[in-house]
Amino acid sequence: MSGTTSTRRALISASGAGAALALMLSGRSGNAAQAFPEGQIPWAKRFFNLYANAEGMAEMRELPLPHPGAQPPYQLIRHPAARVTVGSIAPGFMYDWHVANQPNILIPIFGTLVVELRDGSHYEFGHGDVLFAEDCVGSGHRSGAGSEGQFGVSVQLDKSLC
Repeated sequence: MSGTTSTRRALISASGAGAALALMLSGRSGNAAQAFPEGQIPWAKRFFNLYANAEGMAEMRELPLPHPGAQPPYQLIRHPAARVTVGSIAPGFMYDWHVANQPNILIPIFGTLVVELRDGSHYEFGHGDVLFAEDCVGSGHRSGAGSEGQFGVSVQLDKSLC
């Protein structure tokens, strides 16, 4: 072991951080924060997938969120981003009927993102929700903002994924 490594370990132990880190990693309860929260992931409420069925009709389904301690770390989606947009939609504004021109991961930060389907169903998404929109063909959907507007992030994936 090098002198630098032993010196760093001594500093960590002396500061008390080593004890807190050891408690967190050991899984024992104490005053230190746990490495993973228990129960639901507090910052992830719901995860939805908007897609076109075999008849070309847009449908929405809610997908299960993993337990926060899932091993190995659980990934809902993993693809390179083609473009990332941070922006807003004015209060009450609705885009006309459209399909996703390429798959999008929509993450509302403030306000309400609204999605309507041709079957009359209406969905509202807010902070903590994630929507994976991949209805690249078919009847499409309408989307916009609730009465307070919407500010969020859109991660567009490569068009070849449609």
